[in-house]
Amino acid sequence: MMIETMAGKAGSLHGHVHDATPFKFSEDDPAIDFFGQLLEKGGYNYYGTERMYSGTDGRELTADIFFGIVHYQRLRHMVSEKWQVRATGPIDAVTHQPNKGRRKGGGVRFGEMEKDALLSHGAAFLLQDRLFYGSDRTTTHICTDCGSILSPIIRIPEAPPGTRVEIPKMKCALCGKEDCIDLLEIPYVFKYLLEQLASVNIKIKLDTTHV
Repeated sequence: MMIETMAGKAGSLHGHVHDATPFKFSEDDPAIDFFGQLLEKGGYNYYGTERMYSGTDGRELTADIFFGIVHYQRLRHMVSEKWQVRATGPIDAVTHQPNKGRRKGGGVRFGEMEKDALLSHGAAFLLQDRLFYGSDRTTTHICTDCGSILSPIIRIPEAPPGTRVEIPKMKCALCGKEDCIDLLEIPYVFKYLLEQLASVNIKIKLDTTHV
């Protein structure tokens, strides 16, 4: 691009058509010598720099700025090909988070930089809405005594034939209690993480005293 910038300025001065590819010149015959001499013949700086003036007060800037002409091809981008919006749609089978990608009917990615921007603005509720309510919010059972969300299981009471069957209750598989089972809203991917840690014998205990 630097070669093209000098070639464009020299070509507009002398009416030449130049080849700005880097393979035309070499260490012995550098592009800066060829185009620098053409610029000097036109009254410009040898290295393609120019003195600029401030558009605010007209003062001459003390820095020399590399300046020239570069041609760009206009890209064809249409709004109808770019827009992406969804309320609900497909989710990932493993994490239960929205799929990524416009073709898959997914959502727009909310990444680390977006998260940091909301944190810096103090927009905690908007952050909660995007990363929790609008993502993989799930309700799970937790044992408030042992602090585990993996131990509560459904206890199906045994009843003799012909008798009324009781409503199944939740029971903690670790401490064996039924009166300490409660509901907790968490991101599903957090539950998935605890399951992965449990598979390698790492137990996570959640403190629910302040929830």
